[in-house]
Amino acid sequence: MSSLASMVTVPLSLLALLEPVRVRNPRLELLVRKKMKHKLTVDFLAGLFLLVNFNVCSTSAEITVDPPADLRVTDPGHLGHLHISWARPSSLENVTDCSVRFELQYFNTYEDRWTVIRTVRLKYSTHFDLEKDVHVKVWTLLRGPCVNNTELQSPPAEVILQPPDKGTSPRVSGFTCVFYQKEFMDCTWEARGGEASQAQDHLFYWHSEMGQAMECPEYIESDGFRTGCRFPKEVLEEFTDFNICVNGTSAAGPMRAAYFTLQIQNHVKPATVETLSLDALPNGNTLLTWSPPGGKIPNHCLEFEVESKEDGVLGENLHKYITRETSYTSAVQGQPKTSCFRVRSRVHQFCADKSFWSEWSHQRCLAESTKKDVSAMKVGQVCVLALCAVTLFAFPLYLWNCKRKVKNQEWFLSSSFTKWGLLGCNQGLSPPSVEKLIHHLSQDEVQPFKQGQAV
Repeated sequence: MSSLASMVTVPLSLLALLEPVRVRNPRLELLVRKKMKHKLTVDFLAGLFLLVNFNVCSTSAEITVDPPADLRVTDPGHLGHLHISWARPSSLENVTDCSVRFELQYFNTYEDRWTVIRTVRLKYSTHFDLEKDVHVKVWTLLRGPCVNNTELQSPPAEVILQPPDKGTSPRVSGFTCVFYQKEFMDCTWEARGGEASQAQDHLFYWHSEMGQAMECPEYIESDGFRTGCRFPKEVLEEFTDFNICVNGTSAAGPMRAAYFTLQIQNHVKPATVETLSLDALPNGNTLLTWSPPGGKIPNHCLEFEVESKEDGVLGENLHKYITRETSYTSAVQGQPKTSCFRVRSRVHQFCADKSFWSEWSHQRCLAESTKKDVSAMKVGQVCVLALCAVTLFAFPLYLWNCKRKVKNQEWFLSSSFTKWGLLGCNQGLSPPSVEKLIHHLSQDEVQPFKQGQAV
């Protein structure tokens, strides 16, 4: 409080200096007094803040927070998936008016940075690269009325684990995994060279749906040595860490182990597009259609890349186009002599973070002469359709005309037969047949019927 009093007396001493000025300029004296009152208020509040803060610091300094107890990092044999556990410090067992939390930090070697987790739990599991150091820190955080509603942090509890020094030979290289059509996955590596060329490699794998790590179900061999592993669909699990360890043994002893972690949905490679159709359109454009590749990849997860190559007068033009449709129309550009197309596919970004392109389909080409022939064929088809339409219209007309003529002939024959019948009865003749009747009718007898005269 003595410091606060000294702060207050300073402005009062300055006011005493204003006495000579009071007579000379009252307005200036009033202005100075207002400024001094403002400064007095600011100094008083500053002194009060320092006093309160000093009391809080004194109170907080009396409370200490211990770091978490019994920090452990254990390996359950899941090929890099480790368990981190700790205990609440004994000094905080009976604290009820403050909340206790913990801050966990571990160095992520895959991203080359520290990862921070705040939790009220006493354990945490995550993945580490067992070929590098495992570095973990945990702090205790205390907050609430027991520390004047502030938050205190303890010193850290820390654990550093170094990878075991096993094996002197280099680890396997060229490790790659491909999930073919989502039906099976092949993980391969390059054969070891030098003294390790006679080593026999072993692969073990684990994911979250497995109780313990298992060995490769089917090895891929080359010249009698293992260079890969084939996983059937039944043992695979998507959208989770798939941990793999490849180690080996030789006559000289164990080989250096290599650890890998992958998300298998990001390693899918579709099958090759097999069905490809190419058609020339009447307007000169080219229509390319295809069927999605086989396998267990949903069609809505596929995107396609179309590569078109046109060989024209000005040289070769190469174009690429990505689509999720199963058709592509190529517009005419100049007068190309030949247009060739091929297609490949992959899983797009909404179904996986990345994927492999499939192999290119067989190339389909269409020559300019074919386009002209197709255009001529289209014109011929139009002509044939027009001729068919005329025929369909003229044929009923022809039938109607024939029917009318037949009716006229029937009337003529009927009238002639009646005339001959009357004559035969009078002369005792038998009626002639129709053929004979037509044959023996004289021109004079037929003439009255042509002229519409009655018999």
